[in-house]
Amino acid sequence: MSYDGSAASSSPDNSEHEEETDIPIATLIQHLVDAKKALSSIGTLWRANEIVSEAQTALGESVILTARTGFLRTGISQQVRLLEKVRSGIQIVYDDGQADFENVIKNLDDADDRLKKTMNTLRTTMVASALRPSDEKPRSLLDFIDDNSIEATRSALKDTIDLTQSARSSFASSIRTFDTSRSALKTAISSAPAPTPSHSSPIPPLLHDLRNHAAEMALLLESLTSHFDLCAKAVKHTEGGFLALKAAASNNQLPAGVTVSGVIPSPAASSHLSPISPEERTAMVRVLAADATELPAVVQDLDLRLQEMEAILPHILHHVAVARSAYSATTTAFTMLERLAAALPAYIAASTSFASSWQDAKSALNAQAEELSNMQRFYHGYHASYDGLVIEVARRHGAERKMKAVLAKATEQLERLREADTVERNAFRREVGAFLPSDLWGGLVGDAPRWGVSVLEEGGGSTPGLERGLVEGSLARERERKRGMRGE
Repeated sequence: MSYDGSAASSSPDNSEHEEETDIPIATLIQHLVDAKKALSSIGTLWRANEIVSEAQTALGESVILTARTGFLRTGISQQVRLLEKVRSGIQIVYDDGQADFENVIKNLDDADDRLKKTMNTLRTTMVASALRPSDEKPRSLLDFIDDNSIEATRSALKDTIDLTQSARSSFASSIRTFDTSRSALKTAISSAPAPTPSHSSPIPPLLHDLRNHAAEMALLLESLTSHFDLCAKAVKHTEGGFLALKAAASNNQLPAGVTVSGVIPSPAASSHLSPISPEERTAMVRVLAADATELPAVVQDLDLRLQEMEAILPHILHHVAVARSAYSATTTAFTMLERLAAALPAYIAASTSFASSWQDAKSALNAQAEELSNMQRFYHGYHASYDGLVIEVARRHGAERKMKAVLAKATEQLERLREADTVERNAFRREVGAFLPSDLWGGLVGDAPRWGVSVLEEGGGSTPGLERGLVEGSLARERERKRGMRGE
């Protein structure tokens, strides 16, 4: 669409308009009205400028948001890696404490099981009735000891284990809270939209298209303005143009904003216009007629370009909205990271406190386990000593039997000697009794003395005899103990 009168003369493209050497004044007025109406499309250019400005602002905001989001995400990722290292260290403390605790408890259980087994042995080992008063009820070895110390040790063990379990539960709760915060942080990071890299942003090419459309629309609007000016000029240089324009105004045929005085001066003033040659007017009219046919297409092009710009703008705004969402989600994750970082010293302190309390509890549990082992060894020695006592009683009983056999044999021999002595005494008295006075020696007529053997020191009385099976059982266990000692 060309509106330069010098460009239209006798070119082949304008041959179809060569006959338009003159146009009725009514037609010129209509062209003027149409041109003025077309100029109302200037609103599309204003809107186009607004769209370009909004897109430019959106681009700046997008660049800033993307940069900030990327910076925050990088920092958060670094801090999360540090948190994972801290979490790994805390888990090591917990796992080591748990494994250590299980080993200590196993040692305690083993020591307690051995003690229980020994105590059961004492409970089922009945003291030989021969060793006790005849009127006493049967008693086991366990009846002769005070097991309150065992229960006291077990009670202390339970208290220590309960305290340890409480500390471990508190530490585990702290770890769970830490893990919950870490999980929430990871979820916030993973759910946050990743920022689009600047080199991949769709806004710059879209903004370029918007600027091209706006520039083309400016050119089109400039062409419409030139066409309106050409229509006004044609009316001015047409005889009767002033009266025709005035008549159109009186009939409300002129659009808003078009006045008679604004388009053409009064006839008196028109006399001062610079005259144009018939050839110039002919060329001007030819261009005006040609451009008038293109006027609707130009207006439609303006509308289409604006529609395309309106369609492009939501894509840009959507990208900015995504960038805002990504930045908002990232700042939320960063806030969560700050809270987690503020609580981190407490988690580390909980780990240190658990490690310290466990070492104290471990020392106490090991000492109590050693105490149980000592008790087990003592009561095991008690049972072994009872076997030794049974063996010793059997030995003493055997020794006494031997001594009694020797005494019985000696008594028998003494009695035979006494009987022989009595025979000799009687024979001597018969032989010399008549000659010796009885008071010459007081022992002359006495009987042979009777000799006897008695225990000088009781030593606890006679040693009782024990059942053969009891003694053999004690001997067998004693031999087993000695083999065990040699094996060690």
